[in-house]
Amino acid sequence: MEHGTEVVQEAERIQIEVDQIFEIARSNNWSLEQFAVKVLAGATDFDLGYFAIGVQLIQNVTEIDGKSAIEVLKFLIFKVQQQDTLKIKQAQEMFVRGLIINKNKAEQRLAEEKISKQISKKRRN
Repeated sequence: MEHGTEVVQEAERIQIEVDQIFEIARSNNWSLEQFAVKVLAGATDFDLGYFAIGVQLIQNVTEIDGKSAIEVLKFLIFKVQQQDTLKIKQAQEMFVRGLIINKNKAEQRLAEEKISKQISKKRRN
């Protein structure tokens, strides 16, 4: 059970990093393009929070599984290290699309929560 606890603690730590990155982006009013650049740069530096976000954005756009998304991100990091400007630009564009998908999903969740609360309120009255 001790190993399971370590895994959960590591997952929580990564999620805290991811949340902090999103908070930094919001507080600094990063554009989607700025955020995409920072995610790619952070993932290239193997910052776990940025790496996790990069994988999620790839999954949002491509709908592939996590393991495959990690392989795609590793390929993109390799291309950044090679200074392949075309691949870097394509990666940034994909991340922007992934961020837009994230934003749309969050807005949909908020709208659904609002409707759910309104329904619950009406049922109580």
